[in-house]
Amino acid sequence: MYSKKIFKKINKFSTSLASARKKNILINPLPINITNNIHIANKIKNFSEIKLEWHPIGFKVGATNKKIMKLLKAKEPFYSYIFKERTFDSKKKLKLTPIVLGIELEVAYKISKEIFNVKIDRKNQLKKYIKGIAPAIELVGYRQKLKKINFVGQAIVDFGLNISFVKSKIYKIKNILNFQSKTKIINLSNKKVYQGHTKNVLGNPINSLFWLINEIQNRNIFLNNDFWVTTGSTTPIVPVKKKEKFIGEIPLIGKVQVNF
Repeated sequence: MYSKKIFKKINKFSTSLASARKKNILINPLPINITNNIHIANKIKNFSEIKLEWHPIGFKVGATNKKIMKLLKAKEPFYSYIFKERTFDSKKKLKLTPIVLGIELEVAYKISKEIFNVKIDRKNQLKKYIKGIAPAIELVGYRQKLKKINFVGQAIVDFGLNISFVKSKIYKIKNILNFQSKTKIINLSNKKVYQGHTKNVLGNPINSLFWLINEIQNRNIFLNNDFWVTTGSTTPIVPVKKKEKFIGEIPLIGKVQVNF
């Protein structure tokens, strides 16, 4: 339980963050003594997501790369909801706002069957819950006026750094539990290529899905039928500018494009 003083701050900061997300604006950074507490950071995130009054269509998992975990001083990944109101199909032209830091190319799974209160202790049990796999681009950034994110609590409170989710069509592949591939983002405007690999996501994106399922079940949260789970970046964060176009490629599962 939190003191009345802390609860009041949680309520205040969650209201500010929810408003900032709806309006795509920047706000003053939250106090370090608040964001440095992972439990309070998660509570603020939870309240903010409720106050949005948007429609969840899945989850994102962050800090699935060893370098990012070290940078954020994170002991484990984190997650947040992704919402219908900020989910787009491939090739959609999106407005670039000051809160956008860049884009990431990710492996996303489409869930075929509700997961709740189900014991899943082996990754090979996941196959029956996966409808398909798709390449996805996540727009990442933060609504706080920060030069950079210094530790994981700052990322968690800020909706897990999620701005938007851009999805492509799903594929069904035989080796979905052991899928590995090189990946790349191509800036179609200047032809610059950013290389990546699925192994950058906890060794294999399926490990990210496995972690999320167990984490949210421990918190009594449903993973609904038809939800998406985007598993973390296979590439570095790629900076973006107005009027640029980007395409993400993951062999065997296709391409996804975003235009600004």
